[in-house]
Amino acid sequence: MTSTAHPQTGSAPIPLRPGAFDVPTWRYVGFLLGPFAGTFAFNAVTVTLPALRDRFGAGDVALELVVAGYGIPFAVFLILGGRLGDRFGRHRLFVIGMGLFLASAIACAVAPSIETLIAARVAQGLGAALCTPQVLATIQATSQGPARTRAIAAFGASGGIGAAVGQVAGGALAATSFGPIEGWRAVFVVVALIAVAAIVCAPLAPRSRAHEVVAIDLVGSAVLAVGILAASVALTFGPAWGWSWPVWAVLALAAVALVAMWRHQNAIERSGRVPLLPPSVLRLRPLQLGLVAAALFFAGYSALLYVFPRAVEGGGLTSLQAGMALLPFAVVFAGMSLAVARIQSRLGDATLVLGVSLQIVALVAMTATLALAWGSDIGLWLQPALVLLGAGQALIFSPLTQLVVREVPVEAAGLSGGMFSTAQQLALSFGVIVIGSVVTVTGVTGRDELVAGLVLDIGLAVAVLVLAMVMRARGRRGV
Repeated sequence: MTSTAHPQTGSAPIPLRPGAFDVPTWRYVGFLLGPFAGTFAFNAVTVTLPALRDRFGAGDVALELVVAGYGIPFAVFLILGGRLGDRFGRHRLFVIGMGLFLASAIACAVAPSIETLIAARVAQGLGAALCTPQVLATIQATSQGPARTRAIAAFGASGGIGAAVGQVAGGALAATSFGPIEGWRAVFVVVALIAVAAIVCAPLAPRSRAHEVVAIDLVGSAVLAVGILAASVALTFGPAWGWSWPVWAVLALAAVALVAMWRHQNAIERSGRVPLLPPSVLRLRPLQLGLVAAALFFAGYSALLYVFPRAVEGGGLTSLQAGMALLPFAVVFAGMSLAVARIQSRLGDATLVLGVSLQIVALVAMTATLALAWGSDIGLWLQPALVLLGAGQALIFSPLTQLVVREVPVEAAGLSGGMFSTAQQLALSFGVIVIGSVVTVTGVTGRDELVAGLVLDIGLAVAVLVLAMVMRARGRRGV
């Protein structure tokens, strides 16, 4: 019997069963369907918004609520969901969250009104927040070495593939009716089926929870929820409200809440109790750099996926054709994700640098292609660059995830899963908000809209490359 302890937190050693750290990746398959379902639901539903407008006569605010109603509770409750998994068992929280996700997907599929759909989407976001952080936490707590690298690579692949497939499937389903089932309703039927598969396969995953009883910091949870909720609401609806004074007031509330949260967490940790967000962990420089890099990457990722279907449809493609144009990207991303663990075993931290470099080359190639071609065949002309983009981004997901979690002690594994997913969700929303604001202010459409998204993504990718090189240099120096 061996044990581990984290020197900075002073936590008690955690007993490890012999062989507990050699879990084959296939045993996580049910859990890995969690991030796949979460990103699939976000991206596929975003593509169906025009169909929802036609079906319910919904205005822009209602359509924004369909997206934000899922994304905001998802972001707000992720960290709390991770800590609840530490306290009550990660398998239990995953099944509860996925069960809520399933029930809400069914409610979305049969929604008689836009108001009912929005309410069901809020419940769906809450379910995703409860189950998603358990995935990375379970991997971190039950594997190490090459087994952990392979499992985290699969985690990154599941979320990325869910996003790419969501775009393709959402466009395909939205353009098709299945007898009495409208295309947008079929999207939620597919989401429900994925949730069923996740619940059925969940028992394959190893069970884990924090070794010591984790007290849930209710005050800290409430203050953090207020801060994230206020920031999410302001950033989501700021463009629609013209960035008027109420938006800035809500942003100020978010800042006050987060500062109060930090002071509260410091006080709890000094008293010897377990805080929701341990400041000693948050001060770890690799964790900080990894979270910033992840936020920049996902912001650019979401901005490009947001403008791509809108822009190419303006170039003459149908919704189905716009979705299918991303299919090779999704296939290459999936294939490269399966190989990333072997690549990392050879290149180490240089894998992230390589991935970001390929991404930048692909984005520049897409921009150059747009300068030479435009029209109904643009989807074909963009394929070489999109294939390269899929390969590059597959080499980014897993290394970024590992940078965030590698310094977090196992007894706070739920924290790492919650923090990474929170940064991801907020960044995804922020990227859409930024590019949406740019498009609204400039009035660009079609080719110019896609170029704007590419320029934004290139700038963010360059920043990620700089951070990746800094982190690699720090790793070589052992700091």
